Amino acid sequence: MDTGAIKHYSYDKFCYPLNKDELQISIQTGTDITSVYLIYGDPFQAENVEGEWKWKSTRLQIESFRRLPNALLWSVTVKPEFKRCKYYFELHSAEEKKLFFEDGFYSAGQTDLQKESSPFIFPWMNEADIVTPPKWAEETVWYQIFPSRFCRAANSPALPDLVPWAPSTQAVRNEEKYGGNLAGIIEKLDYLENLGINGLYLNPLNLSRSQHKYDTTDYLTIDPEFGDAETLTALVKEAHNHGMKVMLDGVFNHSGWDFFAWQDVVKNRENSKYASWYMINDFNFKPEPCDNAAKGFFYAFAFSDQMPKLNTNNPEVQEYLISICETWIKRYDIDALRLDVANELSHNFCRELRKRLQALKPDFFIVGEIWNNSQPWLRGAEFDSVINYPLRSAIYRFAAHQEKDVRFLEEELNKCLTQYTRQTERVLINQMDSHDTIRLITRSGGNKDSTLLQFSLILTLPGAACMYYGTELLLPGGEDPDCRRCMPWKELEEGKFDDELNFMRTLVHIRRNHAALRSDSFSFHYVPSDLNGKHRVVIMQRFDEKSGETIDCFFNFGRFPFPLKGDFSIKNGEILLSRNLEDNTNLLPGGFLLIKR
Repeated sequence: MDTGAIKHYSYDKFCYPLNKDELQISIQTGTDITSVYLIYGDPFQAENVEGEWKWKSTRLQIESFRRLPNALLWSVTVKPEFKRCKYYFELHSAEEKKLFFEDGFYSAGQTDLQKESSPFIFPWMNEADIVTPPKWAEETVWYQIFPSRFCRAANSPALPDLVPWAPSTQAVRNEEKYGGNLAGIIEKLDYLENLGINGLYLNPLNLSRSQHKYDTTDYLTIDPEFGDAETLTALVKEAHNHGMKVMLDGVFNHSGWDFFAWQDVVKNRENSKYASWYMINDFNFKPEPCDNAAKGFFYAFAFSDQMPKLNTNNPEVQEYLISICETWIKRYDIDALRLDVANELSHNFCRELRKRLQALKPDFFIVGEIWNNSQPWLRGAEFDSVINYPLRSAIYRFAAHQEKDVRFLEEELNKCLTQYTRQTERVLINQMDSHDTIRLITRSGGNKDSTLLQFSLILTLPGAACMYYGTELLLPGGEDPDCRRCMPWKELEEGKFDDELNFMRTLVHIRRNHAALRSDSFSFHYVPSDLNGKHRVVIMQRFDEKSGETIDCFFNFGRFPFPLKGDFSIKNGEILLSRNLEDNTNLLPGGFLLIKR
């Protein structure tokens, strides 16, 4: 038995309450393990066995597991009668049986384990500690908008230095001003509602020098290029009338060079009353953006002088930034906040932020921008969700490399979708491209079928799907800033993107209307002659335990037609959506199929 591959601890993803009654327990093992049993009971409950008091326990086989890269994750749900749970595991391989306790492994029958071993303990299922993201977030399909490039409203006031709205084929640069604004977003709410969107995620709107607005000058002023406070208030109200939640982008890791506190530091150096608001090593830095951060004078985002790093450990900074967010809720009635560079923020700040914002709006939703494993922020006291970048990477690596089989995709997706509690997994922000990444169609070498398949996976997996503006049209774009091209409204109105748009619209509405596609229950299936999925046809079953709904999803990432017969025939099922389906018998390369059973 490969004991080095076995992993468990009685917290985080391995042991946590699903709700006030149910406890989820998981254990990771090597692929050599053939069966696992959970021995569990109340820590204080005992029974008399032949005149001796012994701990009273139940032995339960764990039958459910998911395949991970070079490992298996076994999971079971139990209901501790008295909200406490003491437990250990019984592990079987082809060669031996071992018992796994907190203090290590024991051979079956070895001495008196009741007295000598240390079982795992989950001491108490405190309701206040249960991870409970807002329910509405599970049912949201987000649409991310980079405001300056999305839409310029008709009859908008003239602005200096505007360049003509660019077509989809034209690359863009950061400094180019196209004039997209909040009034333009309001004009397109009907379009977004028709697309099936019920959540708007807006990149920064506050006054700043740049077009990307991540170098904030004033957190309380809407950049005049976009509108004003009244315009944003109107946008949020209209979005709510269209059934959409609104999420703003909070840039609190750093300010802009022109921010009042930083300007006071530039002027007064160590004598500034805001000196402790920043992380400064040497106050003899140059009084203009150049290479100060790179030379170590002060800390900044990615060595960019224009974005000096705020000290979110400082109580004054915390109070200032949290009061900003409270103002955004009170003034604009926003529903959610995305935190930029969230893993560099103080944990203390994040905890206090959540506490204060939920006091104003109990179902307020907080998302962190973290590109790697984010467990320290997702224990219920800081964020509800993060941008699920590892999922994006797993899907693309499978799509881009024909030598990778479906088993690779299954293991990588399971890895991404078992990182946190099941409650958290249902609200992770899943997206394939964003303002920080190369556009999906461009990254996929212009392959339309592959691009649509990848995005279809996002819409059929657990989590809150997110569409970057223009992805519904397969808008191209290279690395930042070219991934921020103008939304091609004229070309869209001329019908250039009808095929892509109709497919995406139907897919989003199916996602919204079918509980099975929003649940966290799914399984992979394989053709008996192709147990590893070498032909690269992904067959995934999605099901919702509450409604009993089951939907089979087929994605042909391979080079050959897939015959729909036997267990995978269309018979006894309703086709919800298909693409590249030939005579209801063959799913062609690049084909996609949803069947409700």
